[in-house]
Amino acid sequence: MAKRVGVGQLEHASLDTYGESMELYDAMRTNPSCRYFTDAPVDDETLHRIFDHARFASSGGNRQGWRTVVVREAATKRRLAELHAKQWDHYVSHARDGVVGFQTSDAQTKMESYNPTQHRLDRTDDFTKSLADVPVLLVCCIELWTLAVTDSELDRQSIVGGGSLYTFVQNVLLGCRNEGLGSALTTLLAAEEAEVAELLDLPDEVAVGALVAVGWPVPEKQYTKLSRKPVSEVVFAERYGKPFGSI
Repeated sequence: MAKRVGVGQLEHASLDTYGESMELYDAMRTNPSCRYFTDAPVDDETLHRIFDHARFASSGGNRQGWRTVVVREAATKRRLAELHAKQWDHYVSHARDGVVGFQTSDAQTKMESYNPTQHRLDRTDDFTKSLADVPVLLVCCIELWTLAVTDSELDRQSIVGGGSLYTFVQNVLLGCRNEGLGSALTTLLAAEEAEVAELLDLPDEVAVGALVAVGWPVPEKQYTKLSRKPVSEVVFAERYGKPFGSI
């Protein structure tokens, strides 16, 4: 029987424990974004095992339009890190001012109640500065012809288009956790799609949806507990605002 790693035990779990197959709910509750990685390599066999399971994600029409480029080459990682940093520099300046949403339109809103801690922003800043040194960068893409963007005519930004990519990406993140690997998902690189496409020889019909950093976590710098809003704040019964499960 596989050992169970519960919430609050992530930092102190051994790599042997990480390497064992996890119970699904344990993996879901103990999978923080990793900001600090060791320089230990990640072998092809482990990555292939993750992808082999992740590919069973659902997608619209079962078209499976996701495509991933595994990047280990130092020069390519450096360039991807530079492109990511261009967007992060803008994002972090907004975030430190309490601005929610990385928009360049009137949709950008400053929320007084939104106070991201300097500590979390500093951790992500550290991640950005060391991104080129992460053992593996996954550039996750989608074939545009496979997408049915059902909200494209609405008077707001579309949120539907990536749905058939991120099911696969989430499976990759859970697969990394099952293997004991740390991972971090960011979508900032999508804003630099033209240069990424040239760098990685992406066809015109393929769009960049995410960058996932993968490597072995530095245990003492991993979060030991994850804090999330309760079900009652995010799931509603019958109508918006009525907490699911309320009496």
